[in-house]
Amino acid sequence: MAYATTAELADALRIAETVQNSASLQACLDAAALEIDSALDEQPVVTPNALLNRVNILRGVEWWKANDAAFGAPAGGGAPLLVPPSSFAKLSATLTPLKTTFGVA
Repeated sequence: MAYATTAELADALRIAETVQNSASLQACLDAAALEIDSALDEQPVVTPNALLNRVNILRGVEWWKANDAAFGAPAGGGAPLLVPPSSFAKLSATLTPLKTTFGVA
């Protein structure tokens, strides 16, 4: 389950939400939410909060824009985008305050 709405993602992208793009906006949020849940070791988040919302939107923006930069080639020309080895790593670190367990037991 996403931690943000399609309206919030459309606002962050500075686009209008339409019937035509609503499913794609939701898919980007859902993909981001799966990464968030994985970073939190799928710990149940009882109450969604501002941190989850912001990370979901930020990562959703990245997923949306990835369509225009497949294989590093931005649409319309320009310099290629460099994809970091783990594009979610920076946002995953942001979620640390919400983690209750860590890898070492």
